[in-house]
Amino acid sequence: MTDVKPAGAAKTIAPNPDAGVQAAKGAEDLQQGQNAAPAQRKTPVPAAQKNMGTAGPAAAQPSDVPPKRKAPVKPTETAQKVVTLGKTDEQRARTAGLQRKRRNKLWLSFVLLVLIPIGLVTYYYSAIATDRYAARAGFSIRGIEAGVGLDGLGALTGLASAGSTTADTYIVLDYLESRRLLEDVDARLSLREVFSDLSIDFLTRLDADAPIEDFVTYWNRRIRTQSDPTSGIIEFEVQSVSPEHAQQIGTAVLELTQNLVNELSASARQDALSFAREEVALQETRLRESLDRIRDFRNSEQSVDPTASAALEIQLLSGLESRLIDINARIAAQRESLDENAPSLVALRRQAEALSEQIDTRRLEIGGSLLNEAGTSAVTEQLAAFETLDVERRLAEQSYASALNSLEQARRDADRQQRYLAVHVRPQTPEKSEYPRRVRNILLASFMFFAVWGIGTLLTYSVRDHLT
Repeated sequence: MTDVKPAGAAKTIAPNPDAGVQAAKGAEDLQQGQNAAPAQRKTPVPAAQKNMGTAGPAAAQPSDVPPKRKAPVKPTETAQKVVTLGKTDEQRARTAGLQRKRRNKLWLSFVLLVLIPIGLVTYYYSAIATDRYAARAGFSIRGIEAGVGLDGLGALTGLASAGSTTADTYIVLDYLESRRLLEDVDARLSLREVFSDLSIDFLTRLDADAPIEDFVTYWNRRIRTQSDPTSGIIEFEVQSVSPEHAQQIGTAVLELTQNLVNELSASARQDALSFAREEVALQETRLRESLDRIRDFRNSEQSVDPTASAALEIQLLSGLESRLIDINARIAAQRESLDENAPSLVALRRQAEALSEQIDTRRLEIGGSLLNEAGTSAVTEQLAAFETLDVERRLAEQSYASALNSLEQARRDADRQQRYLAVHVRPQTPEKSEYPRRVRNILLASFMFFAVWGIGTLLTYSVRDHLT
């Protein structure tokens, strides 16, 4: 029994030294990266020491209870933990390599998407971009209006309402960017030939065979307009590759705009006067026709004015009747004192008879003893016809006079509404190029490239983190 027990003790103690060393190494590793339970780190060492201490004769006591086999299992579990810790280091190394690759890709994308484009933009604006010179002009549209009233806003600000010229202002602004203006300026200064010259850089050069629509788009990039609705001031700026040409373009644009305003003013004046002139022409034709009918009537009736003739006849008849009444009164007075055969009384009777005959004749002429075929008095019909023609003539004269007054009023209104171009800034020859604005454009391009790259990077990392 004594020989067997040490053998059993030796079998129990044999694996303990290696297990102790492994446990010690595991404890050191666990102190660096993991927080293991203290009981698991300290359990193998006391078990080995206890088995080594009881390996003497005292351990050779009769063993009624079988020996415990749990001590050798604990170092095995610790060894398994040590193996697991070795795999984590490999994963860390692999992760570090992936991070280095990602950082390299990130720097590569920054170089390709930010640094190289910024370098190209800087090179273009520094060495390739063609200088452009700008000429400016300013004007306003004014009217010759007297006694312009103040609206609600004008009563508060003290400024007259500019609504009468607002429409003209918008028309001029649209004209400055129109095809009509471009074609007129091109006919004067050969814009297509200048803007398509090979000395201009390829990004700002116009294609020599470009259609008119592309030419208008190109022109709108070379002219800038602005207006102030309060004051009605309009300003424009034109650009060209030489100072002299820019000044010539500005002068031509200003002259053509002035011609447009004059055309608008003349057209408005013509529209305002056209109706009044048509009315005057109509009433004048009516009056001429009335006068022609009166002239034909006078020629046919051999009477200048039948109404005046009739009035004269009536006046003569009244005079004859007055004389007859006077003679009859004298006859009545002399009959009381004279004989019927008295010479003076006989003379008075003869005068009374002569006057009576003249009165009867005049009455027959005026009253219409001369009847026409229809049984109507010729004089009465003549007077009625003439009065009708005379009334028509008077109405035509009044209508014609009213039409003339309306025409004169329309002419005064048109004169007050006349527009003209008041130029306060004329184009001058520039001495320094203002475009392109190199520093500003380079900074804007840098910000844009960096912003696009940054937003794309954030989105890429967000999507990848979401997927992992």
